[in-house]
Amino acid sequence: MVTMEMEATASISTPRWLAWGVIIAAITVIALWLLGTPAGVEGKADAVGYAICHRIPDRSFTTYDSRQLPLCARCTGIYTGVMTGFLLINLTGYGRASRLPSWRMGLVFVGFLAFFGIDGLNSYFHLFPNFEGGLYEPNNTLRLISGALIGLTMIHLLLPLFNMTVWRYLDERRALPNFRMLGVQLVTLALVVAAMLTGNPFVLLVTGLLSAFGVLMVLTMVNAVMFMTFIRRDRTYTNWGELWLPLLAGLTVALLLVGGIDAARYMFTGTWDGFIFAQR
Repeated sequence: MVTMEMEATASISTPRWLAWGVIIAAITVIALWLLGTPAGVEGKADAVGYAICHRIPDRSFTTYDSRQLPLCARCTGIYTGVMTGFLLINLTGYGRASRLPSWRMGLVFVGFLAFFGIDGLNSYFHLFPNFEGGLYEPNNTLRLISGALIGLTMIHLLLPLFNMTVWRYLDERRALPNFRMLGVQLVTLALVVAAMLTGNPFVLLVTGLLSAFGVLMVLTMVNAVMFMTFIRRDRTYTNWGELWLPLLAGLTVALLLVGGIDAARYMFTGTWDGFIFAQR
């Protein structure tokens, strides 16, 4: 056991210059991002949404004083689904599972993707003022539901891939072991979505902030994997405490991406508001 721990510790040793470089870069990027984005927690969440979402007012939910959520209804659904799935996977003890869902589960997720694609395309074409027809009149309820289902799909693909890249000793289980577990997750997600559809401002505020956090979490995980692979430290970690440097590097790159897109969009539009389209 001692030999194994020593081997694991030696395998994740990182040059001091690299660690300090990441720390300095993180402090710099985080400080610039905090200073350059709107004030307050909601303002920072808006800045995250501003980088990845059109934030069209008519396609977004609002909270207190008609304040728009950081993300549109569909994107709010996506990252609410991501966060709900992530929490449930960890609460049920499958947080380090490294196997992707079975092909039977995959068929269910393909169905979710088809629903998402059909509703998304139908909604997109209704942006154009002279567009006539379409399958049906789009609405924020369908946008939220289709987004939530695809968010649940995303986390069941992303988390196992993250785990199989990170951990030295793999948990060979599936994060979604059976249809019963899928049913539990879908029921829980349905309750979350139903709570949001009540229009309660507090519920919408909390889920809106969580969805913005979900964006940063996903970007951080992806960038952390890329960082570990670049420095050749993938499959060397044994606990979350050892992951502080890759996760910090991942967050730094995530904020660089978000901040860069924020700056470019603001230079182009001159406003933190969402895109404005002529609606029919």
